[in-house]
Amino acid sequence: MDYVALAVAIASAVFWYRGAETEKLSPLLWVGPSVGISAVIIGFGGGWVAALMGQAVLFVAITAYRAFADKGKDST
Repeated sequence: MDYVALAVAIASAVFWYRGAETEKLSPLLWVGPSVGISAVIIGFGGGWVAALMGQAVLFVAITAYRAFADKGKDST
């Protein structure tokens, strides 16, 4: 087992949990996909770099979603 990849997964879950708290959203909405991505990557034998890249893709996806979802809202 790659313990560095597991450490990356745990650190990422903490990062997403704190982000959800900051945004006042349910942590399950952000931690769930993070843990799921990490589990799939580690389950298929990916290392810590793959786990980190998976989290980077998740970050880009959430950022893009938030940018487009907030676009229709009034900015005042």
